[in-house]
Amino acid sequence: MGSPLEGLSAMNTLWARFRRETVWVVSESPSAPQDAVGLLRRVDPPRLPRRTEIHWPAVESRLGTALPADYRRLIDDRGPGVVADVVVHGPSSPGAALDLVNWLHGIERMVSALRAITYDRVPPPFHPEPGGILPWGLLHDGRIAGWAVTSDDPDAWPVVVLNSELDGFTRYETSATEFLLARVPGPEVRELTIG
Repeated sequence: MGSPLEGLSAMNTLWARFRRETVWVVSESPSAPQDAVGLLRRVDPPRLPRRTEIHWPAVESRLGTALPADYRRLIDDRGPGVVADVVVHGPSSPGAALDLVNWLHGIERMVSALRAITYDRVPPPFHPEPGGILPWGLLHDGRIAGWAVTSDDPDAWPVVVLNSELDGFTRYETSATEFLLARVPGPEVRELTIG
């Protein structure tokens, strides 16, 4: 019988092979899709119809910032829920499981606690701190997806994915919907994004 490390190595190899064979990366296409929300609707349709209309100015006022147009369109189209392997939080009734504002308050409390025990070394700044990260989704493995608030133009914000320890992140020069589209498995995504 092999060591536990050999088993872990074999699992990592299988996972890497699975990811390589099943997930098509949108950034490999000649240009980013013009309508990622429309493409997502075709390859990963909403599971439930939208029930309520969102008053975006009120939501953005509560958050203290405007939000990217593609994200607002995504939430208007399908509401909060699961897309590919990401739980997308969005404005909904207070107390709802996927309400963005309530979730962000929980993250703020977690960040404060982490900073207290790490003497402010981690995590990186979070919105509304200058240059902070504004979370919008949770990946299946516990990583947080958000935007790097790098300018006054929310449509220019890149996506960042924080590791589960919140002490590092990966930056993606893409919108939230393009990021989600890239995570939908299957060759039909590649065919749709390339043309």
